[in-house]
Amino acid sequence: MMNSKWCLYYTVLLIALVGGKAFSQSENSGKSEGSFMDQLKFGGRVGLSVSSEYKELALAPQAVYKIDDSFSAGLGFNYTYIKERNLFRANSYGISLLGFYNPVNELQLSAELNQSKYNFKFEDNTFPEQEFWDTALFLGVGYNGGDVVFGLQYDVLFDRDRSPNGSPLMPFIRVFF
Repeated sequence: MMNSKWCLYYTVLLIALVGGKAFSQSENSGKSEGSFMDQLKFGGRVGLSVSSEYKELALAPQAVYKIDDSFSAGLGFNYTYIKERNLFRANSYGISLLGFYNPVNELQLSAELNQSKYNFKFEDNTFPEQEFWDTALFLGVGYNGGDVVFGLQYDVLFDRDRSPNGSPLMPFIRVFF
């Protein structure tokens, strides 16, 4: 688990990079890119996994501002419900800071700082209810197909003993409109 000093450091770094890029574009471009709303995209991720023993629903709406042709930044929210029959059910919710960089049209590099609260309730009451916060910093690479990006991301803050995720490596599909 990441301590709050490092979480603050990464948050300030991401905001500085986004703010610096936005300021440099407004000073140097000299041309109008359109209104604020023209540069804003909405979308995110939806996930569903169902079997006879396991159910998971994930919703992650996101809003991203296109700073220029290569760089976008935004904010996301997430909610996940998990139930494993006769074992536990869990809810998590959180917020993310997002940064996307496209060095070429087909390639997207991403950074996502995510802070989520987890609540686990065990069915047989042999374990007490668990509530905790987790910080993740996902660095990713994906194929950009326009409004849809397919890729793989890695949680650089992953701790096998403390992380609620089973692996630091996660595939993703992002859709924006």
